[in-house]
Formats: sequence, C-alpha cells, structure tokens
Amino acid sequence: MSGRIMIWWVKARRAHSVLPIVFTLFVLLLLLLQGDSVVLPSLTGGATHVVLALFIPVPLVSGLAMCLDSRLYSAEDTAVRAVRHIDGGLVLVVSALAMAVSAVVGVALGDAVTVAVGRNALFLTGLMLVGRALFGRAGILLPTAWLLTVCLCGFRPGNDAYLWTVLPEPLGAPHAALGAVLMFACGVTVQIRYARNSS
Repeated sequence: MSGRIMIWWVKARRAHSVLPIVFTLFVLLLLLLQGDSVVLPSLTGGATHVVLALFIPVPLVSGLAMCLDSRLYSAEDTAVRAVRHIDGGLVLVVSALAMAVSAVVGVALGDAVTVAVGRNALFLTGLMLVGRALFGRAGILLPTAWLLTVCLCGFRPGNDAYLWTVLPEPLGAPHAALGAVLMFACGVTVQIRYARNSS
C-alpha cells in the first residue's frame, strides 16, 4: 500500500485525532477506578455490587466505532476490499494495545480486575463490530446494552455472575476468555467480509 493511500485513510478515519484521546482516557480510567464498585439495583432480586472497571472499555470502543464510521464514501466505494482490510488492521492494533496497556497497569497495581479490562475490551469490540455489520451505526449501542443487561440481570443472589455475562467473570475464568476471543473473531470477520457503510 502506498504512503499516500495510508495518509488518506488515517485522515478519513480521524485515527490521528480520536484514538490518542480515547487511549489517554482509557489509561486514566485504568489508574483511577481499579477495583472500585458501585451498588446497583438488580432485576433478579436485591442489589448488585458492580465493579466500575466493567465500564472502562466503553470510551475506547466508542472511539474506535467513530473512526470506523468516519469515511469518504465516493473514494471507498471503489476500493471496498482494501479499505475493509485496513480497518480490520486498525481494530487488531487498537485491541492489542488495549490488552497490553491493561495488563501492564494491572500487574503494576497488583489488580486482577484491571488486567481483565483488556479481555472485556476484546469482547465489547467484537460485539460492536457485529452490531455495526447488522444494524449500521445503531449497532454501536450493543456494547452499552450488554453492560446494562449484565448489571440489571446478570447476577444471581449473592453477587455471583452468570456464565453468559463474560465481563464480570474473574481474570482466570476460561469460559470468559474463550467468549471474548470468539466474539472478537466474529467481529473482525464481519468487519472484513460483511461490514456495510453506515448511513
């Protein structure tokens, strides 16, 4: 790929302006929230202690969605395949950085919840990509809807999360790691092969 096309793509996606801001916010939230929790009402009975770190990936995932939705339609309509592959590369790089940063910060702070933020970012990114492919721009609301569903009905009495929730599961939970990887793989696949232009 020529440097000119790459410069055009970066400017079209606003990656040079949006991503540094959301990554800075991501790191700040990792440092500030750590294992803090808040009590929320639950539809399954009683109150639920929800770790605030569950919400840390939301600005990053939203910023990534904003970049993917920033496009020059006339130019991209003639090179859909190449642009989709470049977009897929952007998703991979952002997700890898999110996992690396959360791991470094979590290990430095000795906080497993912070390390798990990377896994959760992977899951929510995949969910956002699937949503965009199915519903266009409205699909970027799926990660937030998932988080709200988890908070409202994702816990048994005693604050024990159901297996399907993925996000509040402990770092070492194999089903949560597998769920995050599968969701991310599905998201990247639909982004490269089936993603449609948002309107």
